[in-house]
Amino acid sequence: MIDRNNNGNNMLPFTNVDSESTSSVKLNEDQYEVYVNGNFVGRKTLKTQGEDLSDIDDFLRNQGFIDFTASLDGDHYTIHADHQDYDITNALSVYFTNR
Repeated sequence: MIDRNNNGNNMLPFTNVDSESTSSVKLNEDQYEVYVNGNFVGRKTLKTQGEDLSDIDDFLRNQGFIDFTASLDGDHYTIHADHQDYDITNALSVYFTNR
C-alpha cells in the first residue's frame, strides 16, 4: 500500500539513521547524589552535554576550598574533606539550590 500523503516519496522517515553508531548526543539527564564525608548534600543533574561532575569541584575551588578529594561510585559522587566539611556542605547546599 502506498501512502499518498508523502508526495509520492515511498521512503520511510529516518532511513539514513545509523542505529549502530555510538553518538555522543545526550539523550537523558544524568543525576547523581552528592555526599560530603558520607552525608547526603543534594543531587546534581547534568542537563547538557557541556556539564560534568567536575563542575562541583570547580565551584568548590572557586569558593576557596582546596583540601578535598572526590570520587564517583555509580550514581554517588562522594567528596572527602579533612577540614571544613561543614562549610563545604553549606556551600554545596547553596550551589544545588541555585542550579
